[in-house]
Amino acid sequence: MIREIEHVYSILCVDDNKNNLFTLNALLGTMDNIKSIEAVNAKNALDVLLTKKIDLILLDVQMPDINGFELAKIIKSNKKTKDIPIIFVTAVFKSDEFVKEGFEIGAVDYITKPIDDNQLLNKITLYLKLFDQNNRLLQSEKRFYDIAQSIGDGIYTLDTNNKTTFINEEALRLLGYEYSELINKEIHDYIHYKDIDNKPILSKDCNVHKSIVNGEVYREDSEYLIKKDGSFVPVSIVSTPLYVKRDIVGTVTVFRDKTHQRKILLLEEEKLKNQEQIIHSMIDMIESRDSYTAGHTKRVANYCVLIAKEMGYGDKDVETLKKAAWLHDIGKISTPDSILLKPNQLNETEYKLIQDHLSTGYEMLIKLDQHKIIAEIMREHHEKFDGSGYPRGLRGDEIQPLSRIMILADSFDAMTTDRIYKPKKSIQTALDELEELSAIHYHPEVVSAALTVLRDIDIDVNISQLPKTSIEEQRFSYFYKDRLTNLFVLEYLPLILRYHISTDSIYLYNLQLHNFSHYNREFGWAKGDEFLINFSKFLDLISSDSIVFRVEGDDFIILSEKQLDNIDKNIKDFSMFEEHSLINYSLSEEYIEDINDKSNNKLYGFIN
Repeated sequence: MIREIEHVYSILCVDDNKNNLFTLNALLGTMDNIKSIEAVNAKNALDVLLTKKIDLILLDVQMPDINGFELAKIIKSNKKTKDIPIIFVTAVFKSDEFVKEGFEIGAVDYITKPIDDNQLLNKITLYLKLFDQNNRLLQSEKRFYDIAQSIGDGIYTLDTNNKTTFINEEALRLLGYEYSELINKEIHDYIHYKDIDNKPILSKDCNVHKSIVNGEVYREDSEYLIKKDGSFVPVSIVSTPLYVKRDIVGTVTVFRDKTHQRKILLLEEEKLKNQEQIIHSMIDMIESRDSYTAGHTKRVANYCVLIAKEMGYGDKDVETLKKAAWLHDIGKISTPDSILLKPNQLNETEYKLIQDHLSTGYEMLIKLDQHKIIAEIMREHHEKFDGSGYPRGLRGDEIQPLSRIMILADSFDAMTTDRIYKPKKSIQTALDELEELSAIHYHPEVVSAALTVLRDIDIDVNISQLPKTSIEEQRFSYFYKDRLTNLFVLEYLPLILRYHISTDSIYLYNLQLHNFSHYNREFGWAKGDEFLINFSKFLDLISSDSIVFRVEGDDFIILSEKQLDNIDKNIKDFSMFEEHSLINYSLSEEYIEDINDKSNNKLYGFIN
């Protein structure tokens, strides 16, 4: 039952009060994936930072000698430590200026004393998650850097002030400059300030760098750039605006030296190849977040091909449709993990957010010439024949012919694969539903072809949204684990009954702690939480072949496929019962002969 921790984070707690450090250390000790390190003053903290890898800092503001603000400035000024998130811990918010100073130094948050345990743990979890996301971003940037350095063409990127933010080694070689001579400089003044006839070119009139203003791609196979020695180099050039959502944030310019007799066609081919690489890198990112989505796109592509061929489409259209199916969920790259990976049904707000993946995917693909048709096809894969779909409410023949096929293929896969909140339908049941919804949700001609080619397909019976890797299990447990005890919550019980119980019968143990509220009043909530954590670990240990749930504050249930003969004795031997005689318990056992019989089954009482 105990899963291997994939990564342990190191949190540095800095406070001149040892009692505060003890409290923070005890609180952080409740999280298995956190190691806390203490420092009683700024000097101790700096010694730790220079010798250990720290992921997050909890920093007291009011300390003697060097206070928290001064220490934070030192940390942020050091290249090795400047990116470590800092959360200030302070007794009071003294003033707006006090708060403002901390954020200006580089803090990510404030926590006030006395510390709210849940608030602190939630914030730590949030910033560690952001830390992981930043690591993934750095990896993506490294991948871009590696591709840009190996592409064989000159590449540079500019910000909105036309200053160079990146330039690769090939560009420096062709132009004859050192990296330090062009980075963070307004590059127009170095490589494009005059034309081939030595007439001056103002920055505002420069075609190469105008795309940052007008948002248009500039292509030219007879352009010239100026080398450091003043000579001209003929180039084929492509300058493309960079977007974040709909805002231009810079440009990327790719150029090829024509003096080496390279042809513009090769530039375009390689540009397309690199765009394909970037697109597939994005797909890889989505699939690494959600393995169910990965299989879904492949199955939808397969169904699209079968239906399109049955309808008589040519090879070119079939290939276009297959690519569109591969990319139809690429917009999910912008969908938050908390929605994309949620293993149960979405609420209305979450459903509206996930609908945005259509417009996001469309905006990404429509800017690429070779993907414009694909962008139009994928944008319509949630439309319906009667006009009740989204995003544009198209109806009937307003929907593109290839999109009509994808609409049905996408729905068919959703029907015939297990979702966490909805069991799969048989192929025949799914086909019957498609037929019932012909001319309502789906185009009749597509339905007719689908009924023919999908009837005898083989579908892997093991397809589901259940986690398959340790990373997916960790994400999955986020939704179904109790934050304090790490035991399962009752929302997980229906899934256990549906997917994890291999027999029809089961033993149900209902365990209730008594006088626990009295214990909390006498010893405090922190001690109460400590008791529950230790007791939960104990239950998990003695029930290693069973599944333990925390029902409410001090109630638990245990499901086991076999009778636990010694469970009562084992619980009585729990050491903390001897130390705290105030708490006692009651335990009941019930044998449920048929877990599928809901009429006389206490399990479904817990669910309902």
